[in-house]
Amino acid sequence: MLEFRVWHNSLGAAECEPGPRLWVGLAAEGGSAPQQLSWVAEDGIECAVAFSPDMAACWGHRRVASAHLVQIRGELVASDGFSLAGSSILEYDTETLGMGWHSAGRLRLLLDDGSGVPPCWVAWRDQAGTAYSLGMWSPELSGESHVIRIAGTQFTQASVFSGYRNAAGHAPVGFRGTLVAPSVVKPAPSEPVVLQDVPVGTPCLPSVESVPLIRTDFGNDEAWTAAVREVTEVRTLPNGDIFSASVDVVDDKRFSGLTATQLCQLAPPGAGWSLPLVADWITMMEPEHPVLVVDLDEDSLGRTFRATPYAVHEIEPNLSLANVDWESFEYSADDDGVVRPSFS
Repeated sequence: MLEFRVWHNSLGAAECEPGPRLWVGLAAEGGSAPQQLSWVAEDGIECAVAFSPDMAACWGHRRVASAHLVQIRGELVASDGFSLAGSSILEYDTETLGMGWHSAGRLRLLLDDGSGVPPCWVAWRDQAGTAYSLGMWSPELSGESHVIRIAGTQFTQASVFSGYRNAAGHAPVGFRGTLVAPSVVKPAPSEPVVLQDVPVGTPCLPSVESVPLIRTDFGNDEAWTAAVREVTEVRTLPNGDIFSASVDVVDDKRFSGLTATQLCQLAPPGAGWSLPLVADWITMMEPEHPVLVVDLDEDSLGRTFRATPYAVHEIEPNLSLANVDWESFEYSADDDGVVRPSFS
């Protein structure tokens, strides 16, 4: 996993501006470090970068859905397997097609340019000359249900990719994979968050009385219902202690696809809450439905950590009343980067 400090240069601009950091992790069985990498995110953003042989620098371009194009330049600041980023690693069981399908080991993929939006297409060429192209499919991306019925039998559809692998000097072969699970890795201490521009015309968040739980992914109503139930329910421990979170649900498609750094800028004037909660695509995909807890403090606006709904029962009242500081929760995350309840 590689972490790059990135600068953006808009067409015609005289100077570069700092942008969000770029995290890249590609680990295919038998593969080597990437030489070139391109991807398209679910929100339509396109990126392409090329790396120096020592992986110390990268150059490329990024185009948002509105066709605004910027050149990007990055320099390596960290390299540590897959253990540094605060993003979701996609891990697949893969197969190649020869005389039938054969196991090709695990593929681990991490791509995060600061938007928090997962890719729907990825292609790269490694330093050994092997080319890969993957098209991702998931019920969330397609709008289909996780559950289908065929001839009266119920099946759960898995998230998959389909594509090809082309080793240098050989014919391309079919390449496919089934998602094992996205695992959220523990964030490292970072520089101040770079806030992303909010799309023109996006409304402020509603003036709710309690902490808002904001839905940004609309591909799985069943997972959303489960997440809401778990966040809002009252939990009684065996010793009689009661935990609950004061939360108002915000289910509005005008906030679809927005990131934490965009949402934190949409707090209405005079909001009586100090943190919003975000239910994004990871919330919907993970069995524990971990949500993003977002900081609204002026000096650390937009920083986040991820927490399970039951942990929110402890986090919301303690942060709202300033009984516990942000770092105490952030650094209590498990090795996968998720904060879980201290009482079960």
